[in-house]
Amino acid sequence: MDHFHEESVSKVNTGLNTLVYILTSITMVVFAIIAVSFLMSIMTSENIILSIILIVVFGGLAYGSFVLRNNQRVEYDYTFTNGILDVAKITNNSKRKRVLSADIREFEIVASTKDPGFERMLNHKGIEKRHNVFLNRGYGLYYGIFDDNGVKSMIVFEPSETMLKLFKKFNPRNVKTDIS
Repeated sequence: MDHFHEESVSKVNTGLNTLVYILTSITMVVFAIIAVSFLMSIMTSENIILSIILIVVFGGLAYGSFVLRNNQRVEYDYTFTNGILDVAKITNNSKRKRVLSADIREFEIVASTKDPGFERMLNHKGIEKRHNVFLNRGYGLYYGIFDDNGVKSMIVFEPSETMLKLFKKFNPRNVKTDIS
């Protein structure tokens, strides 16, 4: 029998993110219009070097606004298939990037960030790579320690109870949860 579970994590309180998204959309358009106006004035301008510099500056500001705007809409997808946890980052509901893939059976520990061992592991010198794939701080965050292609790694994420039960089924000794 196959075990499959997929879930998406998005921000709970998105008021500030929506405001930043709208403001950066507006500034992106304004900076792009200013850059285009300097581009059109290059033929009539006496100081071509200054026009080129202003085109680059305002074009860069428009691009920076574009990047900031797209980073306001971020989600993480956790997919669990027969012991394998795949994590992907989705930006602006269109760009999907694989973050990691790990076998839950090889995790040394999966526990709540409220666990006393979390602080110790957070400062552990042997952990070379950290994956912070959560969006909401506070209750419901878990961490896991695993080997990622020879590199000792830590993941901090926010799985559901269903996913934690599946983790426990595949690695009962090393998964610590409050659920049964």
